[in-house]
Amino acid sequence: MLRGRLTLCTRISARSVSDVPPLDREKPQQDYRNLRTSRAVYGCGLSKSGSLAIPNLVEKRSNPEVVSRPLRISYCNGKKIKKVASGFGFSLFASSNELFGSGLNNFYQLGGPINDQKADRSESYYIGGKKIMLPSDAGKIVDIAAGRLHSLVATTNKVYAFGSNTHGQCGQDPAVHSFVTHDAGHTKLPEVALPDGAVPKKVHCSLDSSFVLLEDGRVFSFGLGADGQLGNGSVEKQFVPKQVAGDVEKEKIVEIGGSGDTLLAASANGELFAWGLSEYGQFKVVTDAIQVDHPRHLPFQLGKVKTVAATGSSCIVSNTDGLVYSWGAQILGFGPQVTSLPKPMLLDPPLFGTATNDDSTIQRVYSSCFSLGAQTVKGNFYVWGINRFGSLGLGHAEDQFFPFQVFVPGSVKSVSLGPDHSLYLLH
Repeated sequence: MLRGRLTLCTRISARSVSDVPPLDREKPQQDYRNLRTSRAVYGCGLSKSGSLAIPNLVEKRSNPEVVSRPLRISYCNGKKIKKVASGFGFSLFASSNELFGSGLNNFYQLGGPINDQKADRSESYYIGGKKIMLPSDAGKIVDIAAGRLHSLVATTNKVYAFGSNTHGQCGQDPAVHSFVTHDAGHTKLPEVALPDGAVPKKVHCSLDSSFVLLEDGRVFSFGLGADGQLGNGSVEKQFVPKQVAGDVEKEKIVEIGGSGDTLLAASANGELFAWGLSEYGQFKVVTDAIQVDHPRHLPFQLGKVKTVAATGSSCIVSNTDGLVYSWGAQILGFGPQVTSLPKPMLLDPPLFGTATNDDSTIQRVYSSCFSLGAQTVKGNFYVWGINRFGSLGLGHAEDQFFPFQVFVPGSVKSVSLGPDHSLYLLH
C-alpha cells in the first residue's frame, strides 16, 4: 500500500525558476571560502528537482541527475541554519528567524503567490533556493518538517502549514482549500488551529499526515488517516487537529517518528508506543491487526527509549545507553540474509565505530521511507537501506545492508533522510 503512494513528481522541464538575484558588480560580495564548517549544510541524492539548491546541477545537462556523495550547499552559507528537512523533491532550511526552501513547488510546498495563469504546475520549482515568507508576528522558529507535498513550521507559539491540502494535512478544510499558500503582500498564511495556550515543541510529517508535539507532551494530528496513522480512531481525512489518543493519551511524549504510515513515539519515562500501518508485523507483539488506529504500548525490554524512527516496513529506536535496535522487514542493518524480524534486535555497537571513548554511542536515529540512520555522540553518521537516487550518500548506487559511515568534512549535528535526497547539518 505504501509503494503506490510514493510516486515522485519528477517531470521537470529544461526551463528553471530561481530567485537567486543576478550578481551586482557594484556591491561587495561576501567571500565564503573562509567560512568555518559550523552550520554548513550538505546534500546528496536526486539533483534535477532542484532540492539541493545548486543551480549548476540542474542547468548543465552534462551534470549527473544523481549526486551520490554529499556536496556543500553554498546557498545556506552565512544563513545560520539550525534545522533542515527533506521532502519529496524539495528541501527546507531554517535559522531561528528565517525560513528558506529549494526544489519542487508544484503544490506550493515552498509557498509563494498563486499562479492562476498556469493550470499545470508540474514544472514549477526553484533550483537556487528562495526565502519563504512567514507572518511578521510568527515568532522564532522552533522546528520544521517536510511531507510528501506539504511543509510544517513550528514557532514559539504557533504552527503553520502550506502545500497540498488534499487530505487536510495543512490544517484547513480541503473542500475549500485544495492547497494552502501565501505571499508577502496579499495572502496571509493561516495558523493551524491548536488548543489555547499550546506551546509547540516539534512538528512531524509522514507522507500526507501532520503531527504537532506540544511542550506538555500531548500530540495532535491531522491529514490522511486511512491506515490509522492519525492515532485517534479516525480513518478518514481530518483537517481539524485532534489529540492522539490510545495508550499515549495520558503520557508525556517527548519524541515522535515515522516517515511512512507507521508511527512510533517515546515517552518521558522511556516507554515505546506505536500506531498506524503494521503491514510487516511491526506491532505483532501486541496485535495481529494490519492497521492500528490508536497507539499501543510495545512492551519490549529495550532500556529507556530515547529516539525513534520508522520506514514503511521497519522500525528503529535508540535508548539512553546509546544502543540501537531495529525490527520489521526488508533491510534492517544485519546483512542481506536477515530480512524480517518480529521483535527488536540489537545492532552491535562496533558497527558504529570503536568501543572506546564513546565513539559508538548513538545519540539519535533517523529514517526515510526506505532507509535508516544513526548518529553517534561524536557526530559520525551511519546509514543503511535502499539507496534510492544515491540518497544514502555513500558514493555508489547500491543498496546498503550494514550500517556504513557517511563521510562529510565535519561533525554531524542533525540529518534529514528524504525519499529522494538527504540533508546534513554540520557543527
